[in-house]
Amino acid sequence: MTPVDFPPALPIGEGFEAFNSWLKANFGPAFDAIGEFIRWAVSVLSGFFADPAAAQITFIAAVVIAVPLLRSHRVPLAATVGTVSVLYILQAWFGLVDTVINVMPPFLFLWAMNLFDQYVDSYFVISLLFLAAVTVLGALNPGSRRRTAIVAGGWLTAILLGWLLLPMLVTQPRFLLMILLLSLLAYSVAGWRMGVFSLLALALVASVGQWENAMDTLGLVLVASAIAVAIAIPIGVLAAYNDLVSKIVKPVLDLMQTLPAFVYLIPAIFFFSIGAVPGVVATIVFAMPPGVRLTELGIRQIDKELVEAGEAFGAPSRKILTGIQLPLALPTIMAGVNQVIMLGLSMVVIAGMVGAGGLGSQVYQGISRNDGALGFEAGIAVVVLAILLDRLTAAVTRKSPQGRAAVSAG
Repeated sequence: MTPVDFPPALPIGEGFEAFNSWLKANFGPAFDAIGEFIRWAVSVLSGFFADPAAAQITFIAAVVIAVPLLRSHRVPLAATVGTVSVLYILQAWFGLVDTVINVMPPFLFLWAMNLFDQYVDSYFVISLLFLAAVTVLGALNPGSRRRTAIVAGGWLTAILLGWLLLPMLVTQPRFLLMILLLSLLAYSVAGWRMGVFSLLALALVASVGQWENAMDTLGLVLVASAIAVAIAIPIGVLAAYNDLVSKIVKPVLDLMQTLPAFVYLIPAIFFFSIGAVPGVVATIVFAMPPGVRLTELGIRQIDKELVEAGEAFGAPSRKILTGIQLPLALPTIMAGVNQVIMLGLSMVVIAGMVGAGGLGSQVYQGISRNDGALGFEAGIAVVVLAILLDRLTAAVTRKSPQGRAAVSAG
């Protein structure tokens, strides 16, 4: 009698590798597009935090003014955004704005050349036109005049500080400008104590030479968290509405939370090679489950009588979701967003090990070289980012109408 092999050899690993090869062979362009988008998003965001450009600050100020105008000036705002978008595209593809600037009288742009001590940035010119247009629209609307004046005044102050005053005082004016802007954001969201802490803590990060690495990490975490939240919330809503989806999703989430994070890197590196992209992908998978779970929990725990009241008034399901369920579930959903960000930040070291750079790479180098000083300084920067992101997301939840109502009821 011939003995039977036990345990039998199962080619699970080979099957997994064959499946990955099949995916890459058939959907390679899609993975390439995803990878390029993630690289671009991380690069732009981290570059802005590390060394903001005048065009970026101008564009952000224009967007902040434009968003509240969507209700009152929808048609002129749409025309403005469309025109600006065309200008951006034409400049990126054909350098059209550069050509127009070169044929115009030089005195029109001498102020910009003197202020920025360089050639005229075409993207700054386009962003400035965008800002001027939305500022006019905002000034015409009595309800948005104060907000428009504050944002436009803040933009002018930031430009003058970053490119005129601070360069005469410090060697890294853009670092200090971003520290001031982030501290101002913390102050406006979480109060003066958080603003002072942000100012001191971010100055500490810059003083130990970890500013650019910290901003690279911040960009990576924000991109990964934004993608994770964009995926998690719709899945959580669907799971709250459908019990079958909930039963399917829960074991998948359990698997995602129990698998070691290094396991996610195997297919990520296979599809996207070494760099920031596999780190972002692994972070998304690792950080997504709390967002799904808490979104589903927040919607399911809403009083059914409120939903029935909306149905009794004839509100469609979409309106009930956006007008009743999501607003009432916002504190729970934001708790999920907070957990997504915190878990994403906990992945920075692993992301650094696969070439994502940032503070994770510094911590890994400190460990591999037995350089305690480098590892400690990078670790301090990670702690600073964790505290800032945690307190800011908590403050956003606390200041929402639902959060204030929960505090009052408590």
